[in-house]
Amino acid sequence: MLMNKCIELTEKYVDCPACGNTFIGNGEGGLVIEEHTFDRWCKCGWKVHVDLREGTEDD
Repeated sequence: MLMNKCIELTEKYVDCPACGNTFIGNGEGGLVIEEHTFDRWCKCGWKVHVDLREGTEDD
């Protein structure tokens, strides 16, 4: 993933929009960034998946 897009998405989803949780790991939520995808989820059940190949952002 391009570094500028990675930073943009990380800043956009630093806080869970559903509950405000800012933590990842230890059961609090997670973050996975791969070549073409960005996934962020929260312990409350909220999640977002961005796929740059498809131009989609699903939350």
